[in-house]
Amino acid sequence: MAWDIAAYAIAVAVLTVAAALTIGIVKVARSLALLEHTIANVGREAEVSLSQCKELAGEAREAIAASKRKLQGFATLAEGARALGDAAQAAAQAAVSVTELYRECLTAPFQATSGNRDRQSDDLDLADIGRRIWTMWRKRSDKEQEQPSDSCRQPRPSADPSEGE
Repeated sequence: MAWDIAAYAIAVAVLTVAAALTIGIVKVARSLALLEHTIANVGREAEVSLSQCKELAGEAREAIAASKRKLQGFATLAEGARALGDAAQAAAQAAVSVTELYRECLTAPFQATSGNRDRQSDDLDLADIGRRIWTMWRKRSDKEQEQPSDSCRQPRPSADPSEGE
């Protein structure tokens, strides 16, 4: 009987070990299935992420190309602004030259008549320049009033017999 009990005990122990192994194998199989499912999900998400990364890379490439075009446009604009600045500088220098010529033309009569003035003073009195310009302007205006245009001429009697009446 002791052998019978020992045999039953060994049988129960073997069945328990077999059940434990079966349960362990089932759990490992479920874990592997869950892991496989998770890997499949991660793979799909990776594909979606990869396609989004490709789209993002394409958009970044387009943005970089647009930025490059805009920077080239800005460079062209800056070059144009530089050329405009150079032209403005040249115009300013021309204006200074013209102003200097006018100054020389306007001050030449004063320099000729100011022989008795102090020679150490290079700058002319602005009041003298103003009076001289005013005098020149009045002389010009008086000449224009003395010589009316043909359309404003008053009819005069003819004293020349060859002209007729």
